[in-house]
Amino acid sequence: MSLESVSPATVPVWRLRALGTAVVLAGAPVGAALMLLPLDPGPLLALACLGWTLLVFGLAWWLPGAWFRHLGYRLDPHGLVIRQGIFWRHRIAIPRVRIQHSDVSQGPLQRRYGVGTLKLYTAGSRFTCNELPGLDHDTALALRDTLLRQDDGGDGDAV
Repeated sequence: MSLESVSPATVPVWRLRALGTAVVLAGAPVGAALMLLPLDPGPLLALACLGWTLLVFGLAWWLPGAWFRHLGYRLDPHGLVIRQGIFWRHRIAIPRVRIQHSDVSQGPLQRRYGVGTLKLYTAGSRFTCNELPGLDHDTALALRDTLLRQDDGGDGDAV
């Protein structure tokens, strides 16, 4: 069975968040270096500050696209399988009978782009909350409803 991709509309959301973080990560060290040193920092420090800034903003642009390409899910009769990770790959299987509660959340940027995050709270595991970000909001709601339905003839304990 192949994996489904999350919505491509989530990449701009992740990039905007990452760029906001990059402003802080790049600006704070550069600002501190310029304030602590004499007025003429010299070409070496200026080049280091420029390199740091380019690295941070480059990663802020690249990482969301890479995360999107390595994030997928599959709904099967037993539950949900999530594949994620750029460098360290994870394959998370969430059995339907272990799901106790589910939630679909949206922040302001996610609402603007029509995407959301499906959160599944499970029983008896080390990871009690598993998230599947980047879903189209309607897809997240439908996936939540499908996971909550008991189609497998179980005893109805899963919620």
